[in-house]
Formats: sequence, C-alpha cells, structure tokens
Amino acid sequence: MRCLRIFLVGLVLFSLGCSLKTGPSLDPESRLFLSQVQYIITPKEEKEFLSLKTPQERKRFIEEFWRSRDPDPSTPINEFKEAYMQRLRMADRLFREGGRRGWETDRGMVYILLGPPSERYTQPVANDPRYKGYEIWVYENKGFRVVFVDRSGTGHYEILWEQSSAAFIDALNSASEALKKFGRVGVFDFTLKPIIEDGKLYLQIKIPPRKLSYTKENGKFQARVEIKVSGQAGEKKLNIKREFKIELKNRTLPPIKLQIPLASGRYDLRVSLKDMVGGAVSIKKIKFNLKKEE
Repeated sequence: MRCLRIFLVGLVLFSLGCSLKTGPSLDPESRLFLSQVQYIITPKEEKEFLSLKTPQERKRFIEEFWRSRDPDPSTPINEFKEAYMQRLRMADRLFREGGRRGWETDRGMVYILLGPPSERYTQPVANDPRYKGYEIWVYENKGFRVVFVDRSGTGHYEILWEQSSAAFIDALNSASEALKKFGRVGVFDFTLKPIIEDGKLYLQIKIPPRKLSYTKENGKFQARVEIKVSGQAGEKKLNIKREFKIELKNRTLPPIKLQIPLASGRYDLRVSLKDMVGGAVSIKKIKFNLKKEE
C-alpha cells in the first residue's frame, strides 16, 4: 500500500507538469495562473480552463475560480486567495532553483501544502556518490520527516520518495484534497462556544493541534493565531483583532479565550482565524442571544 501511495503522488505531479507543457498555447497570464494553482485546481476545472479558446474567456474563468472560493463575498478581501498567495510568495522567495519558481519545486510544494517544518537540516554528502547534498524537514507535531536530495550539486532538491513515510504521503494527499474542496478556506478547523466566567463574556475557541503550523522556541512548539471578530453584540458593533501565542503540550493545545463585550441582546458574529506561521485562514459565524442580569 505504501508503494502504491507513493506512485500515485508521483503520477499526480507528473500529470500537472505535462498539462502545463502539452496544453494549448496560453497567454502569459493564463500560464502563470495554471502554474500557481496547480495544487488547488480540480481536474475538472483544469480541463475546462484548457478548453477555453481566448484570453478573455480564461480571464473570466480566473475571476470565477477565485470568487467561488471566497468565504465571505460581502468583504473586499478574499481571505482564501490572500492566504494561498502569501504562501506562494514565501515559497518562491525561499525555494527558487535556477529558472524554476519556488512554488514549482518539491520543497515549495511541501511548504505550500503542509506549511513550514518544525526543524530543517541542510548539509553536503561526502560518502554517497548518488547525492551531492540533502535537506531533512522534520514535522514533529505531525510525526514524520521529509528528505530532499540534490543529485547533481546544482541546488535542485527533489523528494526522496523511497524514504517517504506513509504518514507524509497521507498528509500531502489530505492537504491537497482539502484545498481543492469547494469553499474550503484553510487546512484547519475550529470550534466556537460563548462562555461566561466571573461576570465576563468570552468566546472559547478550540483548534485541533495537528492542523496548525508551529515554530520551535527554547525547545517548545508554539503556534501563533490571529483572531478577528466582527458583527453585532446587542446594540453595539464589534470589531476586535487579537493575536495569541499558544504552546503545544503533550500533543494538545489549550483553548483560547477571547473576551468580548457583555451586553443584552442578539449576537451575530463573524470569527476569522489566521495561522500566522502557515498562513491558512478559516472563518466561522456564530449567533446567540444573551440576557444580561441586572
């Protein structure tokens, strides 16, 4: 089963490369778009895009592609597009290889789909004639590592698939499928619950730990989450923005408690969470009524 999974991933990547090379003659904007969205476009969408005849038709497709993934069309910002393009820009800056854009490389692909590793090692290889150098990315919170090798000494790193674990392959496939789902904003979910403690109102937010990216500081894994809350609280308009740093302990994350104004009436809130390390964004809405005791 492990060999089959590895073959399937390689086949998908090969197919993506072929579609870019053997498709119809594309204008530069369309070719760039197809290159950038190769990890999130569905096979059906790609086939439809390649069947279009004119740049104008493809431009309308691109606009609809991003519009259909906008989690909240009532706002001027498409949070999904913003988060995805931010990760693409970071991958391009970190992993350019010669004439290849960073997001087109194996390292860029893994970074875009799984986020940055908790640890990264790079060093030359002296005793193995097959490789001139290698990198190891450790995803400790996910329980696997990824090995990249430079076979030619030119700085071109590729995944060493024969040493890739089933956990890594599953994580890569799951992240790709999640991003391809219609309306999917990020690769993490969260739960919301209003609670009252000591006469104060809080939104309690719980995030599954395996869905965030982390940095390692003083031997501890930490996630940074930006929370935005907007909407109605009784007769008041809310617009709150806070950033939290939460530490991973025993593979669990403590809940976040965000204090919001306590008022009688109806609450109709939009809550946006951004993974400040990995760049993914997820949004939910919550409604409840509150009667403040005098």
